[in-house]
Amino acid sequence: MIPTQAPAGNDVEQLENILRRIETEPPDAVRARERRAFDDLASPLGEKLVLFGAGPLGKSVLAGLRKAGVEPLAFGDNNRDLWHQQVLGLPVLSPTEAAERYGKTACFVVTIYQGSSTRRQLASLGCQRVVACASLLWKYADIFIPQCSLELPHRFVGQCHSIRQCYAILGDEPSKRELREQLLWRYWLDFSALSPPLDASNTYFPMDLLSPVPDEVFIDCGSFDGESTRSFIRHWGGEFRHVFAFEPDPANRGVLAANLEAMGFGDRVTVMPYAVGDTNGQVSFACNGSVTSHVATEGAGSSIECRRLDDVEWPLIPTYIKMDIEGAEPEALAGARGFLRRYHPVLAVCTYHRSEHLWQIPNLIRSISPEYHVFLRRYAEECWEGVCYAIPERRLKRA
Repeated sequence: MIPTQAPAGNDVEQLENILRRIETEPPDAVRARERRAFDDLASPLGEKLVLFGAGPLGKSVLAGLRKAGVEPLAFGDNNRDLWHQQVLGLPVLSPTEAAERYGKTACFVVTIYQGSSTRRQLASLGCQRVVACASLLWKYADIFIPQCSLELPHRFVGQCHSIRQCYAILGDEPSKRELREQLLWRYWLDFSALSPPLDASNTYFPMDLLSPVPDEVFIDCGSFDGESTRSFIRHWGGEFRHVFAFEPDPANRGVLAANLEAMGFGDRVTVMPYAVGDTNGQVSFACNGSVTSHVATEGAGSSIECRRLDDVEWPLIPTYIKMDIEGAEPEALAGARGFLRRYHPVLAVCTYHRSEHLWQIPNLIRSISPEYHVFLRRYAEECWEGVCYAIPERRLKRA
């Protein structure tokens, strides 16, 4: 792989160095690189695969590989409860057994969202080829892209103008560094370019950037089982006015209600059984009973009621809105356009579900309301758990 780290210089020069290389790489060369990235890393063992990680990502990758006519040899996993069981018909082996059986004859693809320590573990066990799954997703792009939060590099070229726009509005150097590093990783899969992630316990709540208020009204879009609401309550020390928790998946909503009741804040939390978007009415929704439940293509899921945040009859004016809604964030922001212009709540909006959201979401927020200060942060390895924060002047933390 060619060196991709930008040389020293001011931050704009560093960005331009990256974008010039993106804009000048010949189209045939970048498409060839996409196709061969996995095979180059896995050679000569890439024909035989072991997926290490039998959780949600591993199951998704297995299902996609089977569509492509590829059957891995086994799962490996560190979860003892899965050893010698089967997941989706594939045997699950312990790390030691997997390495002993296949370490010299198969490529181990780490299907774990934060897999750096696992890659080191497998290498220490003698596995000769250990690869992060991103390059495998590139290889079978017609199946996996963009559903797995990645994009093919050749599609970045037409985005450079929007990337420059985003870079110009970012509020601090850590935000600009995050955008540069994400471009290096997403375009070249350059793992060496990435800074360590921030403390995941602070996801959605950057207390170094904003000042909390004791009468906060928190809108949790994509509440799932209530973890983000619980985190909000912990960060505010229980000093808040109200939470409106939006969760359209019935199974998730049942767990959410039980968890909130157990916390003892039921009188200050209202569960809202809606998806959020840019339309009012029924939408198709994939109800998975998991964190991956999402708005689906028409007819591909259950019929769920969707609401524009602009059109909700709020008994209290929201002051803080979090959105982690599996790629529907731009539509939800568009459906809150009038509200955001009028009240300027703090925003915490996930950017990692699509590569282009990393710059499109900051640009969209600023197009809605130029008064916002915009920041990027990341709370997991690679591209995962990236968040855009938009904070009005009055809520910025002062030194």
